[in-house]
Amino acid sequence: MLKKLRRRFTGLSMLLVSVVMIAFYIFTMAILFFLLTDGVQSTLENYASESYFLKYFELGGQDSGNQASAIDSSNVCVVSVNDAGVITYLDVGHAYMQKPVLNAAVSYVLGESTDFGLIFRYNLIYYKNVTAFGCRIAFADASNYFSYLKSILTYDSILFLLALIILFLITKKLSSIFVKPVERAWEQQQNFIADASHELKTPLTVILANYNILNAHRSNTIEEQFKWIESTGEEATHMKDLVDKMLMLAKADNQKQQLTLSELDLSEMVTKLCLQFEPVAFEKGVTLQTTVEPGIRMIGDSTALSQIVHILIDNAVKYAGMGGSAEVFLDKKQNVIRLSARNSGAPIDPQDLPHIFERFYRSDKARTAGGGYGLGLAICKTLVEQQKGEIAVASSEETGTEFTVRFKRPKKERFV
Repeated sequence: MLKKLRRRFTGLSMLLVSVVMIAFYIFTMAILFFLLTDGVQSTLENYASESYFLKYFELGGQDSGNQASAIDSSNVCVVSVNDAGVITYLDVGHAYMQKPVLNAAVSYVLGESTDFGLIFRYNLIYYKNVTAFGCRIAFADASNYFSYLKSILTYDSILFLLALIILFLITKKLSSIFVKPVERAWEQQQNFIADASHELKTPLTVILANYNILNAHRSNTIEEQFKWIESTGEEATHMKDLVDKMLMLAKADNQKQQLTLSELDLSEMVTKLCLQFEPVAFEKGVTLQTTVEPGIRMIGDSTALSQIVHILIDNAVKYAGMGGSAEVFLDKKQNVIRLSARNSGAPIDPQDLPHIFERFYRSDKARTAGGGYGLGLAICKTLVEQQKGEIAVASSEETGTEFTVRFKRPKKERFV
């Protein structure tokens, strides 16, 4: 699927780029053709003008030197024709044309309504200057003109093809870069499906086994079968917890989800949640310390903020280790609210640290951060970003592990 997506991206990009480049190529060629043709026409018009003839005689039959890059004066033949169509003057100082060809060319030009054009039969370009006594006609060999056009077309076509090849290579490289997030998400999704299947398979197996035991001993009392019933309940709770976390993450990912904003006392919320975790910390032999600056209020989604605080405290207590300590801080400085949770347990492996907030990350430390499924910190990060905040982590042997959430540079209405 990813290869197909990469090919589609490359193909569509190249199609769009090719259309733009072809349009630009045609436009450029049209401009160059116009400029070249205009230059040739101007040169022949000069040779056919009365002023040129006067200057030509003043110079004693020497060319005045006016010529375009595609027309050589040695290839120009100028004639004067009276009203009867008879050649009255031939400029012999320029190119010589055989009489039959010249007569045929003059007859062709006199029959044309345009002053400038091509005579393909004789490979000639002409310009006709009509005067009161007839007309003057300048002929030029079209070989140089077509040679210029051919050179321009050849070189520009080569450059066009080279540009397409270079753009194809660049687009192919960019497609790999752009598809990487999709590839990564796909890989994470596959890992999640495998992990979730494993998590669900175990309790389902236990539940089915308990059911078979209960079904095989129907005559036994509930008290006699209670351990199997209790085991079934525990596994069902385990499954419900996993499904709830998956649904929570899906809702957090939904950008269209409407947040319920209200003014709340964040200090009071953090204090209450820390009190709820004191029995949990006591059971684990963890010292839970709380430093909360009173009176910190903000406008936000109370449910989301409560989940953020809950996940951070739970994570700190869970990994403080037996006899360790966990600390929760909340303060406000320079219009920035800072919430942090630190624990004294084993530090996070440096290799895991950059990926700690990635959902479905296959590291034991990351996977167990939110209740054993690798979703807790991913949910926390998503909720923090929804509240226009930032979350970071630092971990070392000396200071322990600290997760910090900041709501900085908020709009005025966010803080009270």
